[in-house]
Amino acid sequence: MSTSQESPAAHEVPDTGMRLTTLDPGAGYVTLINTYVVAPNVPGSCWISRAFDTRNLTVRTGFVSANLHVNFERTRVVNYAQWKSHEAVAAARENPKVAALMRQQLQIAQSFAPIQYELRNSVAAASS
Repeated sequence: MSTSQESPAAHEVPDTGMRLTTLDPGAGYVTLINTYVVAPNVPGSCWISRAFDTRNLTVRTGFVSANLHVNFERTRVVNYAQWKSHEAVAAARENPKVAALMRQQLQIAQSFAPIQYELRNSVAAASS
């Protein structure tokens, strides 16, 4: 957990200026977790490449970070994304580019279930 007075939800990646997710319950961000069942003819790793390419072009306002995970069988993809607020998520869904992205994802995936969460606690392993 962060002990700083500021609660950044992401930190800069050296050499790229990109920001990675930091789990900080004090940041107040909305976490959107999407679980996708990937169509058999589209491997999960291929789906991830398409989703990241398109997302980087369309989602900016209120978006903090995204982390895409694929299961070992390459049949499911989980997107763990952080947003600044519920309003930012709603605004993104009303954006025509994001709506087009969601339609594209449904053509590739058999289904997906986006659910909004609030991070309440983040526990680090004890040092050995």
